[in-house]
Amino acid sequence: MKNTEKLTFGDYFERLMIFFALIILVGVVQLPLMVIVSGKLSNLANYVVGIGYILGFVVAIWLAQYAYRKYGRPERKPLTGNNVKQIVIFWVAFIILEMVLGNLNKVVYHVTQTDNNQEIQTILSSNHLSLILMGFTAIFCSPILEETIFRGFLVDAFFSSTSKWAPIIVSGAVFSMMHMDPNWAHFNVISFLTYAILGGMLAYLYVTTRNLKVSIGLHFLNNLVAVGAMIFSIFSIQ
Repeated sequence: MKNTEKLTFGDYFERLMIFFALIILVGVVQLPLMVIVSGKLSNLANYVVGIGYILGFVVAIWLAQYAYRKYGRPERKPLTGNNVKQIVIFWVAFIILEMVLGNLNKVVYHVTQTDNNQEIQTILSSNHLSLILMGFTAIFCSPILEETIFRGFLVDAFFSSTSKWAPIIVSGAVFSMMHMDPNWAHFNVISFLTYAILGGMLAYLYVTTRNLKVSIGLHFLNNLVAVGAMIFSIFSIQ
């Protein structure tokens, strides 16, 4: 049922359960990579697990897309030149804000990067296979999976087509919470704002263009530069 009709409590509950399941799925797909990073398997076993890791992303993306098509309002739109311009402008704006917040993070929390980025860099540094797998999925797979869930499904399944700021704020906040340290005793307000701003920008692009390719494009560009910089720093140290 598309949410052009008024949703009942049962509708919201059903969609909430599906959303929670999709969030769990985001975590589950990373488990094979954690096994590889542990270094307890043989090279052959690592390659087998690596294949399973990629296939897990394929299945997760398919499931997320299925939920989005069933409960959302997907529209088939091409990525236009104006869309590309929007992606670049929003990315530059986010980079500026990220630099400001990053310097503030150093002053207030004495950290040089967010916990999420630190975890990604640790995985990239573990071994060559984890670097290849994490680099590939972070740049190409995660933007599709996360945008389908946190923009496509979340925005469309719970908010009407006329809503604008409410889905943007909620999407940004939920997206940020999913990138925080699970230990709330280590909660970092500045890191939360960093991811909330990025999530809000992604949601704004989706809500205003009704084209999931645009938010995926911004997410892809952001991850490409961020992960690329991490990989460059790893090789420059060696």
